[in-house]
Amino acid sequence: MEASHIARKCTESVNLVTGVSSDEHRVTITWHDGHQSVFHTIWLRDNCSCDSCGDHSGGHRFFELNMMPDGLSNRVSLNDDLVKIDWEKEGHTTVFDAAWLRSLCYSDRERLTRRHKPVVWDSSLTEYLPRVNYPDALEKPEQLLEIYDAVRTYGICLLEDVPKYREGTEEIAGLLSFVRETHYGRVFEIISSPNPAVIANAPVPLRPHTDENFREPPPGIMIFHSIRASEDGGGKSVMTDGFRLAADFKEQYPNEYELLTKVPIPHRRFIKGVGLRAEAPVISLDYFGNIREFRLNERTMGPLDLPVDLIEPVYSALSKMFTLSYDSKYHVSYLLKDGEALVFDNARVLHARTGFNGNRHVRLTHVGSDEFYSRWRQLRHELNGDLNLI
Repeated sequence: MEASHIARKCTESVNLVTGVSSDEHRVTITWHDGHQSVFHTIWLRDNCSCDSCGDHSGGHRFFELNMMPDGLSNRVSLNDDLVKIDWEKEGHTTVFDAAWLRSLCYSDRERLTRRHKPVVWDSSLTEYLPRVNYPDALEKPEQLLEIYDAVRTYGICLLEDVPKYREGTEEIAGLLSFVRETHYGRVFEIISSPNPAVIANAPVPLRPHTDENFREPPPGIMIFHSIRASEDGGGKSVMTDGFRLAADFKEQYPNEYELLTKVPIPHRRFIKGVGLRAEAPVISLDYFGNIREFRLNERTMGPLDLPVDLIEPVYSALSKMFTLSYDSKYHVSYLLKDGEALVFDNARVLHARTGFNGNRHVRLTHVGSDEFYSRWRQLRHELNGDLNLI
């Protein structure tokens, strides 16, 4: 069977390839910049997305791994920047766009190159806090992309000139993703009151924390929408980069860092009508050892459920981490004005608040990280032609 259509089509793939060679197990592609990519034939056969094999990306897959023939003898040829592979035992043909193959080269160098590299920060970010004008983002995809890029890179973005009315909260969220509803509803009102049910509605200072670690997953992208700032200038938002904290913690306390990347810390919320519990390490790492997620909240932490010999070391490590997070050198303090909103990644950025005495009203909602970054990938592809973003 011959596949006549191109398996993956990408833009700007002119004269990328200078040579190809193959054996039964590997195909080697030499690129115009001198780099060589080695693709295993099983990987190439698995990623054929012709009409008869189906496409992984859309979930329409007809060729299965247990259908893979023993031995993948092949003939490889090059037509401009289309790589054609004839699978001799099957009588099947796969055609790849070379740019797509280069974007997924899995040499050590290329894999490290395309990994996301967040920019970590401390209090100095106060001077260059990423900002986007909200009306511009509504009209211009390039400005909208700036919001996604800022959150992806720094974990935070300030939106200016947002609606000052209450309904604007969900309008902002709808621009970026889909509201995630919880037992608090779609939006949580942060309004000071004398005897609040939750501490967020008391006019007291709050320590740096990530929100609702008792959920699995916790809230993804948070949105603080300021309706009314406190008249006394209090109630400043205090933001901290958890990735920067983790990096400095690793340098200062390597043994404790190791503990906090492995030991699950329980968090819970048990009130009338609610019984939530989840556990995870403070610092979650990816395959490469890079920080993927940061969860820290002393107020929601439950009793540790660990082996006897870990209780004291883990408490010691947690105490050191909390102390580090309280250091003002890591804090970006900003007084949200009426008609401003902070968008930040709750899996990275801790938030806190200074005390206040006035009438302050902030509306809080959050959207799913999966849909948020899905829209980011779509925009990057539409505007920049980016492929296979991680």
